[in-house]
Amino acid sequence: MEEKKIKEILHQAGLKYTPGRAALIAFLWETSRPLTQEEISLGLKGSGLNKVSIYRALDSFLQAGLVHRIESGDRVWKFAFCGCGSRGHCHPHFICRSCGKVECLTKMHLPEVAAADQGYVIEEQEVYFKGLCPGCS
Repeated sequence: MEEKKIKEILHQAGLKYTPGRAALIAFLWETSRPLTQEEISLGLKGSGLNKVSIYRALDSFLQAGLVHRIESGDRVWKFAFCGCGSRGHCHPHFICRSCGKVECLTKMHLPEVAAADQGYVIEEQEVYFKGLCPGCS
């Protein structure tokens, strides 16, 4: 991903550009699948970012709607770049029950759910499909 595009993404999200944030966005963009903080730390080894810096950047990205946080049943958060601006999920996720791989199904979009007329305030929605990925089926 070009640095110009990264600067634009951060600016539109109201976040300050730093080399660390840029490296993190580029890494998440290139991997295009949800990763644990440990996997992200390993992937950014040598970038000068420590685990605390990565955690703080992921948290600010989450608040700005640049990443989604997925809990796949193993009690470990996984993060994926989305950039949709929503703190909720705009697409479903697939979890392989055999290998544990988690994938974003970005070609499928979730409908907006309006339950305000019933007094509900929906802050986040998550849809998961579980089964076997192509590699395990």
